[in-house]
Amino acid sequence: MKTARHTMWIVPLVFGAVAAGAAPGSPGYPARPVRMILPQTPASTTDTVGRIVFAATAERLGQQIVVDNRPGAGGTIGMEIASRAAPDGYTLVAVAASMVAITPHIYRKLAYDPLRDFVPVGMFVLSETALCVNDKVPAKSVREFVELAKAKPGELRVGSAGVGSTSHLGALLFTTLAGVSATHVPYKGAANMAAAAQGEVQWVLAPLSAAMTQVKAGRVRCLATGGDRRSAITPQIPTIAESGVPGFRFYGWSGVLAPHATPGPIVARFNKVMNEALDSAEVRKRFAGLGSEPAIGTPEAFGKLMREDYETMGKLVKTAGIRAE
Repeated sequence: MKTARHTMWIVPLVFGAVAAGAAPGSPGYPARPVRMILPQTPASTTDTVGRIVFAATAERLGQQIVVDNRPGAGGTIGMEIASRAAPDGYTLVAVAASMVAITPHIYRKLAYDPLRDFVPVGMFVLSETALCVNDKVPAKSVREFVELAKAKPGELRVGSAGVGSTSHLGALLFTTLAGVSATHVPYKGAANMAAAAQGEVQWVLAPLSAAMTQVKAGRVRCLATGGDRRSAITPQIPTIAESGVPGFRFYGWSGVLAPHATPGPIVARFNKVMNEALDSAEVRKRFAGLGSEPAIGTPEAFGKLMREDYETMGKLVKTAGIRAE
């Protein structure tokens, strides 16, 4: 597999490094900078929130976290690099939900298995999704939007971040449960939100954080969020389920994985410190400004979520007949 051009940046070190000779899994971990592979482009959702939490985590670890952007092929380039890294805690990978739960069902010949070749370290953000429309769309609620879509079958265009992306499958889940049809228009990355703002597409089902800039500019209007409860960030916006599409529940998330066989004490150490960073006032404030919520939890809970989403997304991919282009 060809290696894509990539970008590296270093999370600033605030406290001094610990003794350089610490053994893996010892209280001295990390004894040197930690490389965090990020299989997406700079300014992507995972990259943006990752910069915030990894800076706060580095401060508490007393070591630099060197973020290495390796985008391309749905995250498979970065994931493959991480899967071949030494399981010593000094190479980790920050993943979006799609890389674990969607991509493996689309790319049939991967050099790794996301569930077998990695161990969960912890989730760091739960990305609320939202059904957002161009401001010129007359619908002011989900019910009105469904009525509009039924009156114009296939005419409303929905933008996604690419075939098989989280936003593509979220839109597919919505149209399936709502009993409507739409024309899918795939874009590269976050360009789908700009397309909705410009009226190239009429709607998107995307991370709420990705919509905030266009919402504040008055170009996009969010009708409802995709969780099983109202977001703490936008409690005034109802959920899709309570707005006439029962059973709809669709979140995005980002988290950290380590290569298989990484010692448990190392995983526990990074998880603990990252959770402390996520629970800090400064991280919560910055996340709130992006429309995101910190996700604090155990490696075991993260692993359970990964397996559940892997199964759910696999069924949607099969229903849609999606294959790698």
